Amino acid sequence: MRREASGLRVVALCLPELPLQRARRQRADGCDGPLAVVSEGRIVHCDGAAAADGVRPGATLSEALAACGRMRTVPLDPAADRAALRAVAEAVLLLAPAVEPCAPDVVLLDASAAGLLARPNTAALSAGERILAERAIAAAAEMGYAARAAVATGRAAARALVRHGAFTRTGELLHVAPEATAGAIAALPLEALGLAPAVGARLRGLGIGDAGALARLPAGTLAHRFGPDGVAAARLARGEDDTPLSPYVPETLPVEALELEAPAESAEPLLFALKRLADRVAARLSGRGLGATRLKVVLKLDPRGEERVIVPLAQPTASAARWLVPAKEHVFSLRLPGAVTAVELAAIEVAPLAAEQLAIDDRPEALAALETVLARLGVRLGDGALFAAEPVERYRPEAAYRAVPFRPGGARGSTTRALGAGVLAPSPVAEPRPTRLVEPPMPILAEGEGGRVTALRVEGRARAVLAMEGPERLRGEWWAPVPFDRDYYRVRLDGLGDCWVYRDAADGRLYLHGYFD
Repeated sequence: MRREASGLRVVALCLPELPLQRARRQRADGCDGPLAVVSEGRIVHCDGAAAADGVRPGATLSEALAACGRMRTVPLDPAADRAALRAVAEAVLLLAPAVEPCAPDVVLLDASAAGLLARPNTAALSAGERILAERAIAAAAEMGYAARAAVATGRAAARALVRHGAFTRTGELLHVAPEATAGAIAALPLEALGLAPAVGARLRGLGIGDAGALARLPAGTLAHRFGPDGVAAARLARGEDDTPLSPYVPETLPVEALELEAPAESAEPLLFALKRLADRVAARLSGRGLGATRLKVVLKLDPRGEERVIVPLAQPTASAARWLVPAKEHVFSLRLPGAVTAVELAAIEVAPLAAEQLAIDDRPEALAALETVLARLGVRLGDGALFAAEPVERYRPEAAYRAVPFRPGGARGSTTRALGAGVLAPSPVAEPRPTRLVEPPMPILAEGEGGRVTALRVEGRARAVLAMEGPERLRGEWWAPVPFDRDYYRVRLDGLGDCWVYRDAADGRLYLHGYFD
């Protein structure tokens, strides 16, 4: 077997002219019109509109503006470009066993398990690699970047092919079989091998114009004349690269920002910006298998200043659609002192997304609707209005819970139940407990004949007793200033259903304490 056939298969995802794409992406209008990236007074990248007017990379800024006076320029920002590349790597983390951002514009994915993506009755490896590459391109598009991909054996070979291979436009895929990697590299120019400019110039002076010609030179001659760099380049030209990927592990939570075309005083531009930012942050969290539980929205104001909004979410989710309702409720409840010029969205609290299998009759749309209602209630009533009650070991029933963040759609068989508006009442194993408690307990009167209770008067209205179970004796906290001693009954009342009623030993009166919904 040839050496290259046994190497690591790699998908290289390239973001052509990343500085230019990033500059367009960070503005809501996409920077309509000619655009160029400038470094040290010279054009580094220019778009098609600027090129059509005669602007070329390498030209001075004054020459470029003379050719295209309406051209907008942005400075080269290598740090921001590296952050953008890492953001794309973050979005594809779940696609491969290892992902490595490779500056300035390539993300490498380990394709060793790609055969699992294809059907067993097909050429699983080749088909799986193509599927993996297409998904990586789609993930980059979701993040707002046009990309192309190449699949080859070896990280250096894949990187060289995706940068210098025969592509006519972005969004394309170049797939090279394991046994064809060396032949594909042989057709590449010397620049694809990462040679220093001086080394490349010397090789061209010797009549060596492509990677294939370099691969045919004796290794000893290269080592003598060009040192380790020349030997490494020749090995790459022969398709020899067995170095592993360096897996990327994100160190921070995702943050995305967008500049508005003009200062916004209405809701529509803000909605557009929030939707785009939510899609990008959600894509990055999805790649890490995380869901947001708390978001931060920062609104940059005109002429200066900013407004920050914390958006709590009902449960961990990486669905941008589920973020928009609570985000809009919080943002549009503000009274801003000025127009908004830019919007920033950050995930400031996250949790792992647990895999969940739907049971028969489960309706995901019902859960999404519940989250919408909870988000609106949280905004209009305050962050503390919605909570859950986790059971704790306390004797007094109305105190046997503690407040925790409310999470709809929790684990099945939980020992907590709904109590009022978003509260959960404890449900001890020994006896069932009501789903709603009345706070404080409501005094009621008993009516009967022949020593038998026939009705209970609740809020001035007599309710016939249809059934009664009990009593259950609950007593304790003798050390407290007000100990309790109660006999509880489960009473079915006409028009009210099953109720939790107790007789207080301290005063002998009856109280309605809850409902079994």
